[in-house]
Amino acid sequence: MPASASDPAPPVSLYSQRSIRLFSLAFTTIAGSALTASNLRTIGRPDQARKVIWASVVYMVLMGVLVSFLPNISAYGAYIAGIGLAGGYGLNTYADSFILNKKDHPARSIWRPLLLCLLIFAPLLGLLVYAL
Repeated sequence: MPASASDPAPPVSLYSQRSIRLFSLAFTTIAGSALTASNLRTIGRPDQARKVIWASVVYMVLMGVLVSFLPNISAYGAYIAGIGLAGGYGLNTYADSFILNKKDHPARSIWRPLLLCLLIFAPLLGLLVYAL
């Protein structure tokens, strides 16, 4: 039986806020912004998706410059983790203004973006270890 016009469309699946924060923490805020931009494109907001990507690039550059002025100490990891988490929470807050009723959307699988991030970051990490 075909669906009637009055039946609402099933909700689209979106990346969860938790996975966006974890990607921002584990990789960079740019990885989290790619997930957020995908969510925004899925709900029909391509302009906001572009803004998220560019804002995260500017954020990462500014944070990189600020961290470069810190004295050489062993707490760089804590600063980087804080920057990633702050970026992830910022992405979640921005997306909250466009994605209403997040509970109605099923969670999207993160395996594909995780594999892509690992394929990008593993060689970079290998080069960094080799350089040291």
